[in-house]
Order: sequence, then C-alpha cells, then structure tokens
Amino acid sequence: MSFEPITPSSVGRAGKIALLVLPFLAGFLCMLLSFVPFSRIFGVEIAPAFGLIAVYYWAVQRPDVFPPYGVFAIGLFYDLLSAGPLGLWALVYLIIFGLVLSQRQLMIGRTFSLFWLGFLVSSVIAGFLGWVLASLYFGQVLSPAPVLVQMAATVALFPLFAKLFEQLLQRLLVQG
Repeated sequence: MSFEPITPSSVGRAGKIALLVLPFLAGFLCMLLSFVPFSRIFGVEIAPAFGLIAVYYWAVQRPDVFPPYGVFAIGLFYDLLSAGPLGLWALVYLIIFGLVLSQRQLMIGRTFSLFWLGFLVSSVIAGFLGWVLASLYFGQVLSPAPVLVQMAATVALFPLFAKLFEQLLQRLLVQG
C-alpha cells in the first residue's frame, strides 16, 4: 500500500494564489480609482488617496501578503500617472507602510474605531510628508488646502473600503 502525499485541492491552491495577488491588485485598483474625476460627478473638487487606504489596510491586516515592493510599485504607478514628482508617493507609501507595521500590534484585535483612528493618524502623516516633499521639489511652500481636503475625504471613505477589503479577505480565507 502506498500513500500519496496530502496536497491542497486546486480550489485551495487557487485561494492561496488569490490571497497573494489580492492586496496588490486591490491597491492598484484603488490607485487607479484616484484618477476618477469625482469633481465632474459630484461637483466637488475631491481626489481621495485610495491607494493609501489599501496600503494601510493590508499593512495592518495581512502584511505577509503585501510586501514593500508591492507598496512601492503602487506608489510609483501613482506618481507616473499623476505626472507629479517621480517617487514622491512611492516614498510616502513606504514610510506609512513601515510606520504602520511598527505599530500594528496596537490595532490587531481592537475595535474598528481604533483601526480608523490609526488610519486618521497615518493619513495626517502621509499628507504632511507629501506636502513637504512636494514643496521641496517645487522650491516653494505649496498651499496645504488641497492636501487637507484630500486626506479628509480619504479618511471619510476609509470605512467603506475597509469593509470591502474585509469581505474579500474573508471569502479568500474560507476558500483557502
């Protein structure tokens, strides 16, 4: 009698592959969503930093499946598409990712309010870093108003995206 090694089913393997791809894909789609002209849709000049939501969420919930090079790539794609300073948001996203990783134990297993508060703090830091780096790049102090509006809109939309990411993650974990 010979025994075959126990291997995961094809559904299980597909679930594991999807779990490895999902954070980057979610971050990339969020980054693209940042370029939707919401001002034409809602009549209000807003441009939330959707990519930042993905970076924060996955850094807290599953950093094992969202490596720093994925974070860097999303930031770099944003920089390329926005025609802004190359590397600015890639650097900001990496700094936020590292900061969140260093503090994630404070948020694991806690209430959603604390999770959201952590995102608020991360958004303030990201907005400030982005504003300072852009001001240095352009050689003048830029108005902070657009960054404040962007980060406020991003923080306000965070619960919606966190819920969506949570549902996606739960479905993948059930399948895997």
